[in-house]
Amino acid sequence: MSGERGQALVEFALVLPVLLILALAISELSELGVARLALTHAAAEGARTVALTNDDQLGRASIAAAAAPLRIGAIQVSIDPPAEQRGSDPRGTLVFVHLRYSVAAPFAFVGPLIVRGEAARSMEWTP
Repeated sequence: MSGERGQALVEFALVLPVLLILALAISELSELGVARLALTHAAAEGARTVALTNDDQLGRASIAAAAAPLRIGAIQVSIDPPAEQRGSDPRGTLVFVHLRYSVAAPFAFVGPLIVRGEAARSMEWTP
């Protein structure tokens, strides 16, 4: 009977690292998925705000509010074209919002994982 108990312990010791790596991979993939969904939603909200108001600062505030589960300071925001390049009547101009977010990888040699979110809207704001 004690030989079987020892065999079970050895099998468990062999399987445990595989199970831990699998759990870590599932955790990391879920974090990347949440970041991608949050960035896509935040980019869409930011592009919508800029298209309706022609104000990049309001767009950035809308992005910060919509990207709730993420660290706001770690999000890099790019709005193209900037407000000063849209002209006096920008109706119909496409506004692109590009977001970039860095997720820390569990292993140092991998480096940070970059997640992106993008959206485009046509300007509806009228002067």
